Amino acid sequence: MLRSVWKAIAVSAGVLALAPALAHADTYLVTSCHDPGGQANPAIGWVPFSTPGGVTSNTCAADGALNAALPAAQPPGNATANWRFDAPAGTTIVRVSARRATFGFSPSTQQQDVSYVMSASGGQTLEVCAPAPNSPCVADLTAPVDKQGLKGSFVEFRVLCTNAGGACTRPVGVAASHMWVTLEDPVAPSVANFKLLDDGDASGVMRMSFDAADLGGGVYRALIKVDGKVASTIPLAPAPCADIFPTDTDPYQFNVPVPCPAAVPGAVVAVDVKSLPAGPHGVEVAIEDAAGNEKTVFGPVEFPKLNGGVDNNTGSSGVTQSQIIHGRLRMWFVKAPGRGRHYTSRYGTRVVTRGVLRARNGKGIQGARIDVYHIRNGKRKLLKTGLKSRAGGKLTLILPINVDTRTIEYDFRALRPGPITSTQRLTLKVVRHGRVFHRK
Repeated sequence: MLRSVWKAIAVSAGVLALAPALAHADTYLVTSCHDPGGQANPAIGWVPFSTPGGVTSNTCAADGALNAALPAAQPPGNATANWRFDAPAGTTIVRVSARRATFGFSPSTQQQDVSYVMSASGGQTLEVCAPAPNSPCVADLTAPVDKQGLKGSFVEFRVLCTNAGGACTRPVGVAASHMWVTLEDPVAPSVANFKLLDDGDASGVMRMSFDAADLGGGVYRALIKVDGKVASTIPLAPAPCADIFPTDTDPYQFNVPVPCPAAVPGAVVAVDVKSLPAGPHGVEVAIEDAAGNEKTVFGPVEFPKLNGGVDNNTGSSGVTQSQIIHGRLRMWFVKAPGRGRHYTSRYGTRVVTRGVLRARNGKGIQGARIDVYHIRNGKRKLLKTGLKSRAGGKLTLILPINVDTRTIEYDFRALRPGPITSTQRLTLKVVRHGRVFHRK
């Protein structure tokens, strides 16, 4: 009999719409029985209690409800059945949204000896129904309830018999098919042991590791910010540390009270330059807890970096960012006629190369890094990444005296990492004992 009554009132409660609780700063939502998409969950975090004559059950995982009842025709005095949710450490209950239905609370001419109560810590009564001839509670409760502005460590709902000296006059109960608790978590996560594993200059992928910790909802995810806006998110833990209804605009919805781990040691985050829009950007990495509190891990830094010194919009030498991006490289052998790019030298003779890196407006680009490759026997090898342009964009590279025949390639990348913007090749022929010298 009691099972059929619970099923009927759970169905009655289920047809009433309950709008998702909107997220506020420093808060996250814990759904029980059903999430905003209507999917059933087991109502983790709710704990039952009953005395003789009281009965509780949790059928949420089977698309049911949290049930509490005094099922006897005349429940014993002081009988009670209730469900309670305690806020996790570091959090406070600030809102309760519920979809529930009672039975046994229709108008009565009998004495007032049964009651339904939803309350929160600190003596906060959220709703109450105690039918009697002069009671304002004139029918079973079925409409959704939404209580905001709370400051509680727990919330509970219960049915009870208030006739301490004997039995009560009727069976009563309540079935809650949705119990949504909004928790405030005001403290941001913390970061320790940060390491920049790769600045991305050569690989194109900036990688970093760190330890993260949080008191409250736990360490949720990493945020990749580009020019101050979140461009992507990276999970830092598996389910249940995941938004249970990702199709709406609130990413802080879970189905357990502490959805994410309190500590994530050795987290690794990577930013691939290929995932960014073209051009230099301010890139920042932050972490976020389950309530949306942020802690900056790294940055903001320019990534990819503009390869050349620029002072705001004009640069120290009148060179703009756009002009650096279109910079052009010119290299030559110092002793080659007419600054030529081909030169024959005797083995053991010092060979000097010079050049200049100019912007589109003809002015030199200072402080730019040039990659130098040596090509021997058809194989290309990077030998120097630290060649930098001086004032006026001037470059000088002195080769070792024991070099053999080779091609020297100079590459300018306007963005680092990034594609080659301008390249020059110099061909060096080395003669030893009257023959072209190639070292084996």
